[in-house]
Amino acid sequence: MFTSLKPSKSWARRAIYADRSIVVLNKPPGLICQGSLTNGDKPRDTDKFNDLLHDLKNYFNLDNVPYTVHRLDKSTTGALVLAKNIATARELARQFQGRAVGKTYLALVRGGEKSFPAKCGEIKDAIEINSDGRVSIGEHCNAEFAATDWELVASSRKVPLSLLRLTLHTGLKHQLRVHLAQSLHTPILGDTLYSRKPISEKITEVIRVPEHRVFLHASRLTLSASFPDQLSIFPQLLIQFVILVQRFKKVGTNKHIRLGIAAALPTDFVAICNDAGIQLDPMTVSGGLFVNDEPLSGYEIEGLEGKWMRPRRDMRLANGWT
Repeated sequence: MFTSLKPSKSWARRAIYADRSIVVLNKPPGLICQGSLTNGDKPRDTDKFNDLLHDLKNYFNLDNVPYTVHRLDKSTTGALVLAKNIATARELARQFQGRAVGKTYLALVRGGEKSFPAKCGEIKDAIEINSDGRVSIGEHCNAEFAATDWELVASSRKVPLSLLRLTLHTGLKHQLRVHLAQSLHTPILGDTLYSRKPISEKITEVIRVPEHRVFLHASRLTLSASFPDQLSIFPQLLIQFVILVQRFKKVGTNKHIRLGIAAALPTDFVAICNDAGIQLDPMTVSGGLFVNDEPLSGYEIEGLEGKWMRPRRDMRLANGWT
């Protein structure tokens, strides 16, 4: 069980990007991505999502609270997008349902370089929900297709830990956790649900692993924007979109752009990588924006009225400097 999530004085500080239509948060661990349930007059202590939505409504001066279009597991950190209006919510829901949204995760897993059959691969094992609510690799006809791409980013030379980059092609319950634990046999660090084997002393003698933390991070969301679909949602932005497209020449004739929002890694995730000697890319540490997979060095995106809202973290953290 997670310890209680402390109330934030301003949940808006979790916002990392905002434009006229969306807000993207860097979700902390322990936050449930749905409205609070009540037990009599007492709200569930660990679920502050309603507070978050109302705080964002006030901060961005919205007519309604932002709309939820997808979820992250309670234990997962990282990029979570919310829609500022119902029209955008419907468009984003269409993109998620049509698997047009790029979803990239980072995971610290138990296993060194020799634990992997190659530097990258794909997992297409179907999964199913069992009677106890847990998920496992499917063995019955009602199992659902699940696809995950994985890439070995780095392995520690000190301890049996590795950093994986994961691309989620389907979004089933606990898909990444099950695929890594039961298909690749490299469970996520801190995941006691799908790996009950104690963490190796080779790890705990060198690294302090926090309790109740699963080191899975939604690193980047990539959303699709095309003129025909956006006309009804952003009627006043057509001219600005044209300007944006002209700035990024790789768009082509279909006037289609891909907006990527990368959420900074949590400090405890970075600390473990540093202690393990795992090198991190500076953008991975600090987060940032991408257009058509090209990183932006600035803080704003012309035409979208988009703004990166967080200060960039000290790049020395990426190399373990002090």
